[in-house]
Formats: sequence, structure tokens, C-alpha cells
Amino acid sequence: MVKYVGLALAVIFIPALVVSSVAAKKATPLEKALRALCEKKEPAGRVDANGNTEAAGAIASQPVLPASGGGNTIAATAKKKNPLVSGGGEKGNTLAAQTNIHPAGGQPDPMRLTAVATAEEIKLSWSNTATAWSGFAGYLVFKTEHGGKADRLNTFPLAGNSYRDLTVTPHVQYTYRVSAIDAKGATLISSRSIICGLLPSLPPMVPRDFEVISEEERVSLKWKKNTRTSHDIAGYLVYRSVSREDPGECLTNTPVAMTLYNDDGGEYGQEYFYCVTAVDAWGLTGEASAPLAGRANDRSRDGLIWMSTAYRGMGRKERGLTGSLQFCYYIGTLYGTQDPSLSPLALFLDPISLWLLSMDAKYTLLTEQQAPLSLAVGGKGAIQLFAGQQDASGGSFTFSEKSNMDYLWGAYLSLSRSFGDWGVHGGYLYGTMGDAVYYLSKYLEPEKTRNLFFVGVDFPIVRRMNVALEIIYPLNAELESRQQPLLLNLHVDRFFNFDMSFMHWKQGWAVLGYFNVRITVFPGK
Repeated sequence: MVKYVGLALAVIFIPALVVSSVAAKKATPLEKALRALCEKKEPAGRVDANGNTEAAGAIASQPVLPASGGGNTIAATAKKKNPLVSGGGEKGNTLAAQTNIHPAGGQPDPMRLTAVATAEEIKLSWSNTATAWSGFAGYLVFKTEHGGKADRLNTFPLAGNSYRDLTVTPHVQYTYRVSAIDAKGATLISSRSIICGLLPSLPPMVPRDFEVISEEERVSLKWKKNTRTSHDIAGYLVYRSVSREDPGECLTNTPVAMTLYNDDGGEYGQEYFYCVTAVDAWGLTGEASAPLAGRANDRSRDGLIWMSTAYRGMGRKERGLTGSLQFCYYIGTLYGTQDPSLSPLALFLDPISLWLLSMDAKYTLLTEQQAPLSLAVGGKGAIQLFAGQQDASGGSFTFSEKSNMDYLWGAYLSLSRSFGDWGVHGGYLYGTMGDAVYYLSKYLEPEKTRNLFFVGVDFPIVRRMNVALEIIYPLNAELESRQQPLLLNLHVDRFFNFDMSFMHWKQGWAVLGYFNVRITVFPGK
């Protein structure tokens, strides 16, 4: 009996000791794998909006991938082309779109939320692990700034697993969290929070092909658009200084969108240095262009009237030769009266149609810089075409031709003097230019002239809008005139080149309207 009891104890305890001995040994990888296959997995628990695990059993197990740096999967680095390259090229430099995130906790993230930041936006992405759940309705994205209240970024739940946040600013760190919800708005699962901010921005490029052009009463600045860098270009700032080393003053309170700027606020003749810099949509200012010099020339004192001043070119006070072309078209009488013996009717919108195309060449001998006044000698030639109304109703004379082409000429001496912004000029012309005055009214009988005296004044109304007045008095070879016509030309600069004249003669007067334009042939500046 004892023999059988001992045998039974041996059968029971010896395998137990063997198993105990084997269990005490360190399991090999193969043994671990076999053991894991034999073990029964428990269903994963559900994580609420705060990251807390709820009771297991309601949701099927979801695989969790390994996480880096505390549970967040680091996204692969992307590349973005950057045109800001030394020397104006567009190859070589790149702006990396990198993951710039910091985990807010050390626990694994069930949704594997990642953030990829560039200089303009933050793109969030997560694993689409909840679409197979019962009642799944979409994802909500939340953002917290400076530790404040979480703001919901999307109005309606997202069906996809990514979101681009463009409502971000540089130098700010944001905290993001994504939650999956059901149709009733209840949270199914939430990600862990991550912290992310924009990458540093690259400044805008230097404006290309910057140039400064000196013009009459202003300086014109031109440049070409920048290519896009980190952000879109919002505009340009223009600076003006009196020296290259001086940073100067900003002429534009806000960035200008155009690539053209006219500076008409400086002193005439004063040399200034200009530079321009670009500003991007985030307010980042780029490097300024190299300073270039320019000056606003004095306003032209040649005007757009018949007789020339004694200044060269665009009103410059220097010696030299100047040539210009002038076109003048008198449309006729706007209003006027005449002697009842000629006609009892008042003049009202009476067409004349007098055309003058003239060439003026002069040489300035003296200027105000070396003398008390400016003096010039010159010559004028003109083609006159008269094709106006011919009959003088009730008058004692008529024009016999429907049109009259004639050639006018003259040699003149002109004197000019400026007094600040005001200028006066006068002179004498020998020739037939005065013949055109007699065609400005059908109540004037044409006469031959050989002498013409003129005097004028010019002054500004406002900056870059000048007024010129000129009185022309033609006489015959004996310095006499039977009808005594006197013409006063008025010109308002930059006013559509439509001007008015007042003409008075022995038996009446009239207000005339006319168009005219003068083009300086040489020198142009």
C-alpha cells in the first residue's frame, strides 16, 4: 500500500517541480510569442475628451502604433520652395515644413494626432480610427491659446482625418486636441493634446529693378514685384533722405500695393535719396533696395501758350538750345457781344475752327543764375488752317473762302524773370504770327501784321497746377492797327488742356475756348 502511495506522490510533484523550474528561468522570445498567442486579449477601454479611460467592453480593441517623444507620432519632413536667394535667383534655398510639436502628456495617443507647421499654417492629421464605430458622426478640432479656453475651430464635424489651421500668428504656441463624436454630439474618443507654433518666416525679397526718375515738380519711383517668400506680399514702403547714410523718413504711412510711387512733396531742385522695401502679409519687412538719387525739377515756365519764355527746356534756367512743337485748336466763341452795326445778335457758341501747328526753336543766352533775368532769341513757324463759319450776318464784310491754309513765321526776343513761384515774361516778335488773331472772330476783318508784342505771367494755384496768362497785341508794319485786336490767352495746367481766351477789338469782345498742347523736343529734361 505504501508503495502505491509513494508512486502517486511522485507522479504529482515531479512534473510540478519541473514546471516550476522552467518558469523560474527567463522566457525566450519564442516562448513569449507562444505565450502571447495563448493569452486571451481583453477589449480596450474608451477614452473620454479629457483622456481618461472608461470601462472596457463597449468598444472593440484598436491597435496603437508606437509613439515618439511621449506618444506623438512625428510627421515626415516636407519641403517648400523658397525664392529668396542671394543674387535674385530662385534655386537652392528651401523652407522646411516641419513638425513643431510638443506632447502635453506622456501617455500614448489613441488617435495619433500630429501637427506639421510651416511659416503660414499648421496642418493637423490623425488616424481615422473611429469611422467604423457605431454612431460615428465626425471629428471636432479644438485650439487653445496662451492656456485659455479651448476654441472649436470647425463649425460642422469633419469626415476626414486632417485640418488646416490658417488662423495662426507667428511667435505664438497653440495647443490642439481632436475628438470623435457621435450623432448626438457625445464624445467617442479624444486625442492627447499637442503644442505647435509656426516656423520662423523668411523676410520678403528686395524689390527688383528699382529706378528713380526726376520729373517736373516731382520724383517718380518704379520697381517690379517681389516673388513670394514665406508669405504673400502686402505692399511696399518708400523712404526718402537727404544723404545715402541717413535712414530718412517713411513717405507711406501704410504699405502701397502698386509698384509705382510719385513724390511731389519735396523741395524743387533738392537732391533726395530714395529706397523701397517690401512688407509681407504678416507685417514682416524685408531688406531695403540700394538708395538712388532724384530731384523734382522746377515747374515748366514755357506753359502751353503762344509765346515762349526765356527758359530752356522744361523751364530750366540754363543756357542752350531748345525745340518744341505746339498744337492749338480754337473751337470758337463761347459768348460775346459786338457793335449793333455789325449784328444785333449776341455771340453764343459760334464756331470758328482755327488750327495752328507750330515749331518753336530758341537759344537761351542769359539765365537768372548768372544775370538779373533770362534772355533768349528764337524763331517760330506755323501752319494755319481756318475752316470756320464765314458769313457775318448783318455785317459789312464777309470771308470769301470756306478754308484758308496759310504759313506764318516770326523771329523773336524773349525776356523772363522769376519771383519765387511767380514768373513774368515778355518780348517782341517780328513776322506774320499775329495774322492768326484776326481769324478768331467772324466780325474781324483779316489784316497783315509784321509786329507783335507779348507779355505774360505764370503762378501756381496749387502744387502741380499752374496758371499762365498771356496778352498778345499785333500791329502792322507801321505799328498801327485799324481794328485794335487784343488777345488774352489763359492756361490752367493739367486741366485736360482745355483753356479759355478773351479777345477784345474796337467793335466788340468774345470769350473763346481752345485746346492746346506743347511737346518739348529737345532737351526733354
